[in-house]
Amino acid sequence: MYNMLFQSHSGLWEITILLFIISFILLKMGKPKGKKITQMILRLFYVIMIISGLGMLITLNFPWLYVIKGILALWLIWMMELILSKSVVRKESGSSTKSYWTQFIIALVLVVLIAAKIISF
Repeated sequence: MYNMLFQSHSGLWEITILLFIISFILLKMGKPKGKKITQMILRLFYVIMIISGLGMLITLNFPWLYVIKGILALWLIWMMELILSKSVVRKESGSSTKSYWTQFIIALVLVVLIAAKIISF
């Protein structure tokens, strides 16, 4: 059971990051319909990832390092959503998304390092 959850979860992360990049590119190209479609698919993947991640946490009896990774992953998802939504607003108001991109990169690096077992306690 754990192996099935792990394989689907890790594959979904790869697809999610790719969909995020595609959504952002479509937004910058001025294709709101394509961006909206990919963002809706992206949100579906968020839900599936959260469920598979919770399944792995339950299977492993909630090790604290993976609970922290889960919190960081939720932060990463939040940053992806903020970047996509604030980039639309930015066109209208001129506000910057630099801080969101910085948080996105930090969260992504931490999640990947914990997943690859480079960071462990």
